[in-house]
Amino acid sequence: SGMLSSTQLAHAARMQVVRENGVRVQFGELWRTQRTVVIFIRHFWCPLCQDYLTSLMRDGDHAALSRSGVRLIVIGCGSYGLIRSYRQIFRLPYELYVDASPGQALYRALGMGQAPSGAHKTRPATEGSSTGSYVRHGAMSGLAMIVANAVRVGMPVWERGGDAAQLGGEFVLGPGLSCTYAHRMQSTAGHAPIVDVLAAAGV
Repeated sequence: SGMLSSTQLAHAARMQVVRENGVRVQFGELWRTQRTVVIFIRHFWCPLCQDYLTSLMRDGDHAALSRSGVRLIVIGCGSYGLIRSYRQIFRLPYELYVDASPGQALYRALGMGQAPSGAHKTRPATEGSSTGSYVRHGAMSGLAMIVANAVRVGMPVWERGGDAAQLGGEFVLGPGLSCTYAHRMQSTAGHAPIVDVLAAAGV
């Protein structure tokens, strides 16, 4: 199935996400008027999601994206106090929001699940074919990268990074209550290739 019904979309659209400046906005307002690629990352300290955003910046056709009128936003689940420095790591030109609801209600509403207990502590290599080609780091080198990135941009490490068990996904939503692409991670290294996601949005 994968796709979202208009009922599910209407429910999710009413939920709130938080901007970099702490202001809350309705999720649906972000894609009400234009087709929007929505990338849900896991938590802010996830090296595999950092690899994914690196691949977004490296492999995404950003000129084509801006020409096409398709919006791209990224949503995480930690504290909004981490957004500014997190975006600096990748020089991310796209807006980033957080689902600040208890238990990541927005993630749940869109059908994204949780990694099996303990799975998020194992090396991504143990997950076999579900590991995305964007993954560049194993457990130790991933940790080293996270620390190096955090130090480089002065990330406020006391802020809540988010739920380590939460899985993300990629969606193409809008305009209006429409969903034309939905992919949910089945493993901690299971983001869809960014070129596939952009192609689904017509970029």
